[in-house]
Amino acid sequence: MAQREYPLPLRDERAAKWSFGRTLLVCGSRDCTGAALMACGAALRSGAGLVQLASVEKGIDAARTAWPEALLLTLPENDGGKISHHAAAAILRESRHADSILFGCGVGRSDDGLSLLRTLLEQWTGALVLDADGLNLLAEGGAERLLTSSEAKRILTPHVREFSRLTGRSAEEIGDEPRGVAEDFARAWGAVIVLKGAETVVTDGTHTFTQSLPNSGMAKGGSGDVLAGLCAGLSAQLPDEPFRAAVLAAQVHGEAGLLARREKGARGMLPRDVIERIPQAFLGLEG
Repeated sequence: MAQREYPLPLRDERAAKWSFGRTLLVCGSRDCTGAALMACGAALRSGAGLVQLASVEKGIDAARTAWPEALLLTLPENDGGKISHHAAAAILRESRHADSILFGCGVGRSDDGLSLLRTLLEQWTGALVLDADGLNLLAEGGAERLLTSSEAKRILTPHVREFSRLTGRSAEEIGDEPRGVAEDFARAWGAVIVLKGAETVVTDGTHTFTQSLPNSGMAKGGSGDVLAGLCAGLSAQLPDEPFRAAVLAAQVHGEAGLLARREKGARGMLPRDVIERIPQAFLGLEG
C-alpha cells in the first residue's frame, strides 16, 4: 500500500517535547540487558518526545552510558534477577505520564512477570505493546482470558513460534496462511498483530498491511526488540491509532534494515546498525 495511506505523525516545529508523546519501556533482566537497550534506542529514534526505560539495576546502569537521552527508573528484582512483582506500584505510577507502554523485551519468564503483565492488562487503558517474553507470558497465563479482561489498545509483535504458542496452531500452519491466521486472531481478541517474517503482516482484523522485504541480516537476536521499540515510540505519538503506528513501525524497521544491509552486509550487520539508520528510513518515508 502507498505510504500516503499511513502518513507519519505531524510535527509542529514550535512544539515542545511533551507534544510528541511519552513511552514507558518495561524491559530487561539481570542476564538480558541488551534487549532493553535495543528497544530503548529504537524508541528514542522514533520521534517520541520522552522515552523512559524501567528495568532492573544492571539494565539501568547499561542504559546510562548507551542512551543518556532516556529517562531511567530502577525497578526491584527477584532472586533470579528478573523484575519483581513489587515493581507494579512504581510502573503504574509512571504510567500516569505515559502515552504508550512496551512490556516484554528481555524480562524473562517468571511468576513475577506474569503478575506484572496481568496488572498492566487490567489497569492500563492506553497503547500497550507486547513483545518477546511479554507474549510468552501471555500464552502461559491464558491469552484469551487475559486479553478479554483488557481495555488497552494492544499491539502484539510475535514471530511465528511465539504466535504458535498464542494461537495453539502449528508454526507450519501459520506459515502456510500467515495473513488469515493473524486476521482471525486480531478480530477475535481486539488486538493489532504484527506477525514478523520475511513477509510481515500487520492487521487489526479489518485492515491489513503486508510488507515483503526479505533480509537475512535481520535474522539476529535483537532485531525484534528494535521493532518493538519503534512500535512503542510511534504509539506514543499516535496513541489512538495502534494499527497506523504498527504499520509505520514495520515500514521504518524494514527500510532501516535494508539500509544497514547495503552498508554492512547481511552477515556483519547488527540490530544496533538498524537503530542507527532509523533516521534515514524516516527521511525516505517523508519523501
